[in-house]
Amino acid sequence: MRHKINIILITLIAVFGFALLEPSISAQNFSWPARLSANTLDIQGSAQTQPQWTLPAKLEEAKKLLRASPPLKFLEEIVVTKLKNGKKITSQKLSRKEIALAVLNTETGQDFEKRYWLDEDDIKRANTIRRTYLENTQNLPKFMPENIKEEFEVTVNWWNNFNSDLSIAKSESDETYIILANKFMMDNDFLAYAEDKTGAKYSDIVYAPYSSSVHIADFISKGAKFLDENVAQAFWELEDGGIKSRALPGKLVTETITQTFVKNIFITEQTDPREMFYSNDGGQRLAERVLVRLGMNQEKTFRYTVSKTGASGLGQIMPGTYASIVKGYPKAYLIKDIDIGRVDIVNAIKASTLVFDDHFATVMGKVNSSSKAKALFAKKTQNEIDEIRAAIYNGGPSKYKHLTGTISLAINETVGFIKKFKMIRELKLFE
Repeated sequence: MRHKINIILITLIAVFGFALLEPSISAQNFSWPARLSANTLDIQGSAQTQPQWTLPAKLEEAKKLLRASPPLKFLEEIVVTKLKNGKKITSQKLSRKEIALAVLNTETGQDFEKRYWLDEDDIKRANTIRRTYLENTQNLPKFMPENIKEEFEVTVNWWNNFNSDLSIAKSESDETYIILANKFMMDNDFLAYAEDKTGAKYSDIVYAPYSSSVHIADFISKGAKFLDENVAQAFWELEDGGIKSRALPGKLVTETITQTFVKNIFITEQTDPREMFYSNDGGQRLAERVLVRLGMNQEKTFRYTVSKTGASGLGQIMPGTYASIVKGYPKAYLIKDIDIGRVDIVNAIKASTLVFDDHFATVMGKVNSSSKAKALFAKKTQNEIDEIRAAIYNGGPSKYKHLTGTISLAINETVGFIKKFKMIRELKLFE
């Protein structure tokens, strides 16, 4: 038995060591859980093998398990609001809700479901902790098991609602179990598609959250392929429709911008600036994290993502910006519904590409109004032009100062966005 264990340990160490030598998004990029994506683990070269399964296949089983399980339960409390005229208004507010976790036993390949209660006040505090980069010393929100005899405890490594990094174990030293997916309750107001609104007021979504346990080459490459194919489809539709550039007259929009630039912007939008700037690998793992989410959730990756400012979708487009692009490029035939249009993958990519052109048209209008501005812009390299595009996508056309040929440093968010973009560009993820 000891001999068998030694062989397994040597195998894992060899795989882990290889991962450190090859930091790319290719099929050779394996982190610790890569052993989970192997078809089989042959012990002593004999016919005795563990059940053949892959992590991607188990993920699909986990999603199916949660979709078939009973709806999540919730509790509401009555809230009384007293008006200035003395009248009282009563309403109901969500106070507690269930969450269902699809758990994988990595030793046996068995999937099973665990359910817990979450307190809404806990969730609000956990969201504040995430936004302010505080340490979650209280392990919020608390996962309260339905069964008081429950042996499994949940640890919150990083909280972000349905995309939370969670661990589950019977003891602190137990690494046998990983969470592959969860069923999470959302208010119908945050759901764009009518088909997702399965409840009268709240509905359940099934999502595969990111964690280090699923950071494997299979999901990274699958996510990169998904992004490659959908950006290519969006560009083909814009080209097939003959959509002309407003920034550079006489050219098609797709002739003025590269697919690689668009993909890098999407990765930039979905990475945390502070984590990027403090990373010790140039942001490689954080960029791969976005690809892992895309690989695991495909078209639903950013279907439920809405920022505190109201931006949504892969490109985090604001409602007003999307509406103006629909109106400004009528021949692109973008989806008119603002909410659906920003989360439909191909449509959203087309919209983001047109936002680049629209904002750049404003910049070029100012550049062409001054001989000095023209001369300054003519000296720009392609990389510098892409940085201008990134800046104005994040903060609007006014972020480029045409008379000085510089990008405004007045807004820290835009400065940080450009820094993130340059870091991601240096990773050469799609080249």
